[in-house]
Amino acid sequence: MTPPPGQRDYSGVRLSRHALERFVERFGVEPEAAEERLRGALRRTRRLGRNPANSAIAVVALHEARTLVAILQEGACLTVLTWNQFEPRLSEFGRARVPRKWGRALGRLAAPIEPPRPEAEPDV
Repeated sequence: MTPPPGQRDYSGVRLSRHALERFVERFGVEPEAAEERLRGALRRTRRLGRNPANSAIAVVALHEARTLVAILQEGACLTVLTWNQFEPRLSEFGRARVPRKWGRALGRLAAPIEPPRPEAEPDV
């Protein structure tokens, strides 16, 4: 199922060992389940910004109602941060402050995906 408009699916990126280790460490996930759980979180993300120095992008996702920030570069997830760890680095990714309507953006990530509605046929 495709994510709603404004969200992206990065579940197919290569996961570095470092990213999996940080995910286990920071989010309390069992090592055996880390890859599957991280890929699940990366199925629905919202882009936060891009670092012009190295072309890395930061995306926000939710894992069990906790905000997760993944740093992606060249088709790989390099690391995973909690929001508190990432917030001081916002300026590195082209943001002076937290995005507008932050609560609404997180709410949309948490909302269930509704199946597309079939087009109503016009009355003839």
